[in-house]
Amino acid sequence: MYKIIKNIIIAFVCHFLFRVKYENLEILDKYDKCLICPNHSRIFDPIFLFPKINNMYSVAKSEAFENKFVADFLSYYHAIPIEREKKDIRGTKRILKLLKDNDKIKLLIFPEGGIYEDNYKYNKRNTKSGAVYLSSITNIPIIPVHITQRPRFFSKVNVTFGAPFIPAPNVSKDKVLLKQEASRLIHRIYDL
Repeated sequence: MYKIIKNIIIAFVCHFLFRVKYENLEILDKYDKCLICPNHSRIFDPIFLFPKINNMYSVAKSEAFENKFVADFLSYYHAIPIEREKKDIRGTKRILKLLKDNDKIKLLIFPEGGIYEDNYKYNKRNTKSGAVYLSSITNIPIIPVHITQRPRFFSKVNVTFGAPFIPAPNVSKDKVLLKQEASRLIHRIYDL
């Protein structure tokens, strides 16, 4: 049932509602394990990525798991709940264990921390530093991804994968440096 729903959603969103085109997909082939970090301007963004990324897990806001049907659906597709408004130590430990225990995994994290309609680069909103933190302590590269912002229905959507982003050494131990590297990542995403 979930596989049928997935295929219907992908066909409807990626081929009917939008015409999704991918650039630099070969970058993904070089990594069995990585973090995927795109901008996030529409609820459809994970669906744009899902057809092209094998072994994809994703980090999702804990509020999305309040409805049992939605929670079952998200869990079936390897979504991991995390509380966005505070340090979720339990959720972080779960993610770290998942990354440690799997040789082939691509973890989707939106560094903006939620849907953001405007171009982040020219605003003062603070980005979340979770992806940079995870990358730093696990030595797993981040693949920045830019998705066409706020595309209109029936328009073309470009999904562009960028060269790996490697945080500065010891960034996980320095809060100021962690924020700087998170900002550097988000600028890299919007420069694609």
